[in-house]
Amino acid sequence: LQWADSASIAAVNQLLFTADFSSSPSSSSLKGRKQFFFYGCCREGAIDKKHLVWKVFLRAQLLGVKHTNVKLGYFEEETLNTMVSETLRLSPRLTRSLSSVIY
Repeated sequence: LQWADSASIAAVNQLLFTADFSSSPSSSSLKGRKQFFFYGCCREGAIDKKHLVWKVFLRAQLLGVKHTNVKLGYFEEETLNTMVSETLRLSPRLTRSLSSVIY
């Protein structure tokens, strides 16, 4: 998230704070409920109170938007490779070089 541009932040703001998720005909059972799943990650300390993402978090809190922050600790390169291989549905042997670059 620390590298998110202003257009991406604006899109998240639009979805979180102005979208009407209950307007589609197939969502009659969810009438009046707004649900949005947003998953993002950043390095600890990479986002300060001046960052646009921080302002999204603050606005969500002020508006009472229910959210959960999860803090993950450090993990080994092999753990990252497992995550990458499972996400891409490839063997760990094939994702090792990509994982090495990411790590």
